[in-house]
Amino acid sequence: MKHITDLISRGLFFTLVLVNTQLGATSRSDVNLLEASEDIRFISQKIVKEYFYLAQDKQKKTALTHLRQDISILDERLRSIAAATKSDDTKNILTFLVYSRDQINETINQPYDMDNAALMLDYSEALLEGAESIAHEHSYQFSSEEEMLIDVKKMRYLVERITKYYMTFQLGINDVNNVKQLQDAIIAFDTAMLKLNTHSYTQESAQALENLNAYWPIVRQFYLDFKQVKLPNILYISTQHLEEELTVLELYHSQNL
Repeated sequence: MKHITDLISRGLFFTLVLVNTQLGATSRSDVNLLEASEDIRFISQKIVKEYFYLAQDKQKKTALTHLRQDISILDERLRSIAAATKSDDTKNILTFLVYSRDQINETINQPYDMDNAALMLDYSEALLEGAESIAHEHSYQFSSEEEMLIDVKKMRYLVERITKYYMTFQLGINDVNNVKQLQDAIIAFDTAMLKLNTHSYTQESAQALENLNAYWPIVRQFYLDFKQVKLPNILYISTQHLEEELTVLELYHSQNL
């Protein structure tokens, strides 16, 4: 599974954009920017999720390792954007992304309290907003197969987002908006699952979809019961399992472009 993830993280997803270069629709720099922005979008949610697990002393060793890795990847993606962009708008957004990254790193090194938790949520949303803005600026018209691949990648992001907001409640951050964000992300994942089930998969990818169909309803209910039952350790493992199955589908769509 690690091999599959490595393939995708090295940019297999965004090789699809090269199909359009012969039509002059995009450039190599656009590919790099899209790749980096997609990774930042995902990491923006994952970093805060790991931070909240550390704050609760749940999955502490694993969460700390992942947190350090995520910040390292974030730094790499920010450098990639700086090297690839010629757009003044993207450069301006990058300034705020770098600032948010620095604030995240500073906050992580401070003792946990409710104020720092709120700051981490704000910084993660700033990273997300900036990454989405960069992706929008450098997007193009996707084919139906490319859309499927994008949808699967969005589902990995949604898993992290759902878990992030689940953990806010576990930490006593009972903001009504956070609950709404959790519920909205679950609905978005439900919609994406419906679309996945209209697609004909084969072999390993078909098994991955079957596993998702069997596992997601169970995990979904755990998330929705956040007020009644606390299952942070189970959901940490569940997040990894869901993302592993989605990674199989990512590779399938990458190979069928």
